[in-house]
Parts: sequence; structure tokens; C-alpha cells
Amino acid sequence: MVEADPAGGDLGARFELLAGGRGLVTLAAAGRRGGHARPVDDHVHELPGGLQVIPAPAGAEQASQVLGELDGGGWSLLWSAARTGGRTVIVDCGRLDPRSPVLPALRAADVLLLVGRARDDELAHLAARMQVVQGWGVPTWYVVIVAQPRQAPEYRVREIARVLGSRVLGPVPYDTPAAEVLAGRRQTRTGIGRSKLGRTVADMANHLATTTPADVERPALDAAPGGFEGRAALPPAPTRAGRR
Repeated sequence: MVEADPAGGDLGARFELLAGGRGLVTLAAAGRRGGHARPVDDHVHELPGGLQVIPAPAGAEQASQVLGELDGGGWSLLWSAARTGGRTVIVDCGRLDPRSPVLPALRAADVLLLVGRARDDELAHLAARMQVVQGWGVPTWYVVIVAQPRQAPEYRVREIARVLGSRVLGPVPYDTPAAEVLAGRRQTRTGIGRSKLGRTVADMANHLATTTPADVERPALDAAPGGFEGRAALPPAPTRAGRR
């Protein structure tokens, strides 16, 4: 997992990774060295539970600068390692912004997940960005809705599906204990695989793995059939907005 939020990273402070000297900063430097670069594994930390991460600097100014420098070869090193090693790379790009320095990752993505809470203010921002997202021509993209406490999430997902006219996944349960484990604020002997959050995310990952085509030319946007429980499939996005 690559922490690529231009607003700055949290993983280093949460898991005391700052002293390790590895992360986006060293990946950007390796990309500039080209053929003399260290392997991607040299920029990775392993979190409790086994997740491998490349953390970002905490400060927004430094994080944005480093993300811009990844164009010098850092992104290419990352994509090459993913292809040759058969790895799934998840890039946390932060807030959706067409001027973001992380746009190369968005445009290279096989799947784009837009995560938002089922709140009117967040959904309004998301709806305003739909045309921009379609213009990127990502082969597969979904809106992932996170449930809110004391709300009926399944009904909210269906309502959002009708309004946004896009593909929707969810709802992701409001599971505070599991989220605290992921944030490094709580310990667990069994992990989060049996939690509501863990089961839902696993179902989502399985759905994406079985429905996302591999090594194909990027198609026009359309609505894929099927899905996991709780997912609402929507009408196709306009194909004229897709980029080949």
C-alpha cells in the first residue's frame, strides 16, 4: 500500500516508521537514479499483521513535492515491481483533485475507488467530480460508500445509486473497533478478518478480482454485472466521456 496523499501521511507517526529512512522520499530518489535504483522492497515497511506500506512524509508541503518528483522514475519503478512480482498495489491518493500531483497514479490505475461517507456534503463534492473522473478513462471505477452510525446504510446506498448514476459498492460498515486496529490504536489477537469491516472489504476485493479484466486495452466505461451482497449496480456512464 502506497501512502500518496498530498496532504501528508499518517502511517509514519501511527506506527513509528519515521526513523526507518524508507518510504516515498527514498522511492523518488531511487527513480531519479534509474538503472542504479534500489529494489522497491528497500522502500517498504511491514506493519503489524503483515501489510507492506510505503509511507509519505507527514507534512503537506514535503508530501506534495515528493509526489511530484515520482514522475522522475519512481512511479515507473513501482509499476514495474507490481508487474514482475505479481503484486497488487493500492495507492491512497487522498482527496480527489484534478490538479493533484498524484494524477499519474490515477491514470495508470486498473481500478479506481472513490470512497465517501453517506453525507450530503461529501456526496455533493463527489457528484461534481464525476465528469472529471470519466475523462481519465480508468477501465473500472466505483464509488464506495461508508455507512454512518445510526443510519440505514442499505437504503442510503440505493438512494445514492439513483442520484449519482455511477457504479456503487457498499455499504462499508461503520466498525470503530476494526478501524482502530487499522489505525494502530488497538491490538487484536485474531486480526480484523472476522470483523464486519474485514468481511465486507474481503468480499469487495474478491468482487474486484473476479470482474476486473487483466492486461487489456482500456475500454469505455460501462456497468459490470454481478457483485457482492449490498452492492447496487447502476446504469452505464456515458461512453463519450471515456478516454481510450
